[in-house]
Amino acid sequence: MKSKESIETQVERLHTGGLIDMHFDLPMDLYEKRAQPNVLAAEFLPEFEAGGIGLIGAAIYIEDRYLPGRGLQVALDQIARLYTEAEQSKRCVICRTHDEISRTLDSKKIGFLITLEGVEPLGDDLDLLRAFYELGVRAIGLTHARTNAAGYGGIFAASGSSPEGLTPFGRELARECERLGVIVDLAHINPAGFKEIVDLTTKPLVVSHTNARKFYDVERNISDEQIKIVGQRRGVIGINSVLVSPAQKETTLDCYVDHIEHVASLIGIDCVGIGFDFFEFIYRQWPESKKKWMAEKLTTPHFIPDLTNHSHAKNLTRKLIERGFTDDDIERILRGNWLRLLGEWL
Repeated sequence: MKSKESIETQVERLHTGGLIDMHFDLPMDLYEKRAQPNVLAAEFLPEFEAGGIGLIGAAIYIEDRYLPGRGLQVALDQIARLYTEAEQSKRCVICRTHDEISRTLDSKKIGFLITLEGVEPLGDDLDLLRAFYELGVRAIGLTHARTNAAGYGGIFAASGSSPEGLTPFGRELARECERLGVIVDLAHINPAGFKEIVDLTTKPLVVSHTNARKFYDVERNISDEQIKIVGQRRGVIGINSVLVSPAQKETTLDCYVDHIEHVASLIGIDCVGIGFDFFEFIYRQWPESKKKWMAEKLTTPHFIPDLTNHSHAKNLTRKLIERGFTDDDIERILRGNWLRLLGEWL
């Protein structure tokens, strides 16, 4: 049996190359706190460093209260805040290419890959996709739970979303994303839209942050059939920390690892990664009225007590070691699989 000290040494070694988390709602929080100086350095950088984080998918998301009139403005402001805060931190950089990501990881800095969760900022204007690409956006999930000009989101229930998939604009957008080198992210899309994106694209499929419907049966999560489709295209599925179970008492690190094991059992260890979607830091800032609104409109999020922010990332690595994953398996889950996929897209 390994001693605690040897396990800690193993964890540190496995994090040396940096963990890749493909979904974090950082720009939204930076925007809301734009009157405060150095939010990234003060509130987030210590957590990133404690967790051995190397690259984060920094997701632009537009809340309902800014729509329809201010979606584009708020998205641009979020990007601006991310660039400004990264520059001020001296430790964080925006990455646009696979080479830039590799150099950032090698230099032990923390990289951000800008992503867009829901295309509301684009409206139905395809030219804006190119504009966002030039600003550094490298992955786009067409929808969140709501309907937009591109298609329909998967709802937080076992069934009931629209039987329609993408709109004509959504289909055009998916094709143009692949042409430009913008990852088409299948997270949140409804089942019909999922199938259309698979048919419209050719590169490895990406689900930045989701969970297995086997353990939490809602459309927002991914079915075994969908998991197998991602595997057939050598894609990667990032495991989410928020929707591992419909019950708080079962929302544990072990349950999180169950999702990793399930995906790996269906399509192999090369197709599973991390998409933590840490949300507790935003949720705790909300008034009770907004929490009630979320419960009624979407769902009540359940947080894993020892995996609520990036400083807890090494708790996951310890659990993977405890559950019998090899060093090679863990390195692939933490970063290797995402690095391979990003190299094929960017």
